[in-house]
Amino acid sequence: MVNPIDVLVIDDNEIQLEFLEHLFSSHGLSAHLTTDNLNAIDIIRKVKPRVILLDIMMPGVDGYTVLKTIREDSVLKDIPVIIHTSKAFPVDQKKALRLGANAYLVKPIKGSEIVNEIKKYL
Repeated sequence: MVNPIDVLVIDDNEIQLEFLEHLFSSHGLSAHLTTDNLNAIDIIRKVKPRVILLDIMMPGVDGYTVLKTIREDSVLKDIPVIIHTSKAFPVDQKKALRLGANAYLVKPIKGSEIVNEIKKYL
């Protein structure tokens, strides 16, 4: 059986993914990074992350839809999901939390704050 990774990051911004890859490796966290939000559920099942870091604004399928699908899936529903987005309006945060997000972080945010939030769920 494959050991689960610590964090699965789903974000369409390649620069953001490079930053997070360096950040997580420097803090001893294993991570899988993807821009493939269209196949997010299949990737989650394959990777078996302990925590998901999810962007909201992505082409095709937005993060709200991915989050809703995770929470409706009997196998995936208990995986902590941290929203990591530039959508700073309270209405966006309320929507994400209502759909089942465990936390809501607004970009830009210090790397240490991201790591501290993730470690709450490991």
